[in-house]
Amino acid sequence: MALHAAQAADHPHAARQRGFSLVELLVALVAGLIFSISVLLVQAALTRQNVQMSDTLQRDNQARAALDLLTRDISNAGFMLGGAQAPCDTLLAYDSGMPVSLSSGFSETPVSATAQPTALPTSSASSAAAYPTILPMPGYPTSAQYTDLVQITAATTALQPASSGTANAYVVRNSTTQSQNGQGALNSSVLPLGSTAGISVGDTLLLRMPLNGKLACFRVPVSDVGPSTSPSSTFIDSKNTQLFPSQAYSAFDSLLVSAGLLPAGGALSNADFTQSRLTDLGPASAGNLQSVLYYVGQATYANAGNVSFPMLMRVVVNAQNDAVISASPVAAGVVSLQVLFGVDESNSGSVDHYLTWADVVAGNYQSAVRSVLFAVVTRTLHPDPKYTAPASIVIPSPKDNGGAGPDGFTDYAVPGSAANFRYSVLESEVAIRNSLWPH
Repeated sequence: MALHAAQAADHPHAARQRGFSLVELLVALVAGLIFSISVLLVQAALTRQNVQMSDTLQRDNQARAALDLLTRDISNAGFMLGGAQAPCDTLLAYDSGMPVSLSSGFSETPVSATAQPTALPTSSASSAAAYPTILPMPGYPTSAQYTDLVQITAATTALQPASSGTANAYVVRNSTTQSQNGQGALNSSVLPLGSTAGISVGDTLLLRMPLNGKLACFRVPVSDVGPSTSPSSTFIDSKNTQLFPSQAYSAFDSLLVSAGLLPAGGALSNADFTQSRLTDLGPASAGNLQSVLYYVGQATYANAGNVSFPMLMRVVVNAQNDAVISASPVAAGVVSLQVLFGVDESNSGSVDHYLTWADVVAGNYQSAVRSVLFAVVTRTLHPDPKYTAPASIVIPSPKDNGGAGPDGFTDYAVPGSAANFRYSVLESEVAIRNSLWPH
């Protein structure tokens, strides 16, 4: 007893020492779990917000870069399109490798647009592979115009003489009496010239023909060069080539009518060719005359589980033989590209109204185009389950100042499968400042 008493005296607090009870430990554990879960939830929310902000920032940056690129290309539209001489009111071309709807010929202007979905112009199966898949993507009604295929044509440099370095200006002689077989250029495609010095098979020529106060131009591939049946003349021929119709120049009548260079029901005659002028653009492989196509495609990434994104594409085509030079994505997330053309109908120096390209052609306003207004609709690359987009994305249309307009942009209808993406609209207008735009 004395020993225990002594020990108790040496440690006066020993009898009162104790640890956490089981209840206290459970409470502390639950509190710690709640705190940890709260931190994780906050971190997840911040991460999701950062991903959304990064997604939106990436989309906006790419869309703005696309606007800059479109602006640059449109600003260059029409550069040297008519060569070093008077500009063409329209440039007519032909390619049997194009879709059936275009195989009878097509018109190249500084800037034009056709509604998607549509088949892409291509001259062979190999070049077709260079074009990524065209919309419509799932959910797109094919009857509505949601996006345009925009074509911009210009020369990369001032047109050069043929590779031989000889003179590259030629004048067409009387095509009725001096062409092979007496058919004239209209039906035979034979153009009689005073000289063919410097012209080689495989060259592409530009034929300028005055027609009803305007200048019609034709892309003329050279398939044969030789002496005519008339001893006073030499000739070039364009038959037996994919890039010229078997019916010769008569095949372009309907296009000339639609372009307003011939009256309704009008037709070319052999007399129209006399004194027309030719410029030798040189071998088609030189390709300094180019068309740039913008359209909305669909890119699929196999290394990411075959995930597909809408993508604004930019394709550069050799305008002398329609061969694809390059095809590259410009901006991910673009779901619609629409274009309107500012028209100066009253020749006042300012835009009266805005028209689609179809209405520009229908009204014969090609030479009155003063600006190009385009709208780009983009969406984020990743959906947000907590967000629901409106059923329709409004694209503001320009105000009309009078005249035959206005046409407007088509509001973008959001497919049900893409309702959880966020959308934005960017617009820009580019004045046609190039002095070679027809006027």
